[in-house]
Amino acid sequence: MRYLLVLVLSFAALDAADLPGSKDPPGMKRYEGSEIVGYRAPKFDEYLVPLGPPTELSPPAYQKSLRVEGQLSRYTYLAPAGRTGTELLRNYRLEFQRLGLDTLYEKRPEDRGWFGPTFGKISDEDHIGQILSYNEAAERMLVGKGRGTNPSYFVVFVTEYRDGVIPDRLQGKLAKGQALAEVVVITPDVMEKKMTFVNADEMKQAIRDAGKVALYGVFFDTDRDAVKDTSAPTLQEIAKLLKGDPTLRLHVVGHTDNQGKPGYNLDLSRRRAASVVRELTGKFGIGADRLDSFGCGLYSPVASNASEEGRARNRRVELVQW
Repeated sequence: MRYLLVLVLSFAALDAADLPGSKDPPGMKRYEGSEIVGYRAPKFDEYLVPLGPPTELSPPAYQKSLRVEGQLSRYTYLAPAGRTGTELLRNYRLEFQRLGLDTLYEKRPEDRGWFGPTFGKISDEDHIGQILSYNEAAERMLVGKGRGTNPSYFVVFVTEYRDGVIPDRLQGKLAKGQALAEVVVITPDVMEKKMTFVNADEMKQAIRDAGKVALYGVFFDTDRDAVKDTSAPTLQEIAKLLKGDPTLRLHVVGHTDNQGKPGYNLDLSRRRAASVVRELTGKFGIGADRLDSFGCGLYSPVASNASEEGRARNRRVELVQW
């Protein structure tokens, strides 16, 4: 009992030298003396929760997993020198108990499977992806789930730095063998439906007035270019528009927000636009000579990317008249 008390007290919500603007997950304590070196504020997104060892690294795939949607946030902690990954994970296990979380999966060092590159990728926006990779032997993971009908999910990935490019802001702070913890939290939320459904007549009117129409009813999984089944109503209306005017020809143009690397977003927007064309020609019988595809990536925003509302407006597919 005395040993457990020491471990519990080793968690403390200290500010340390945190990344500006960052904060701890609501209600969850950090390991004493740790500082936040990577942070993503909560925003609506989807996430593949690992429930078993990885089978693929890009895109991530696991022996068992669960895809969830909600407010996704990410916190990367640098532990004080001299602490081990084992010690960090033991404290997070106790923190899961304090929060009343059910443990869905735990990966120990002796378990096969290399998570590092996967978790390094989701941290690329902070330029700390490499410091979470390259040390399979030290990797540990803990996945927890809250209780109730609409639970939160917590993924804790722990490693010890061995190799990889250290960002300038961590030069002199991070040493070989130093422990890090990446915490991903997905809290339940329903995306606010700010974009209204556009039918064929409204598309026709917008194209007549402006030469184009922006659509928000064509959906894709994060970082994927395959059109989701939930896009069917909007695709049906596009097909109705084209069948109603046999002379109409359209450019299908993909757009993204500014999250991620520009070159990657540009390629993704082009692939997504091409997927929409394939859906319309393959499933809805639209002639291929009436459509082409193009992608603008983040280079043609219609709103500020400083807010989630603005980024949601920028993630769109446009139909542009030839």
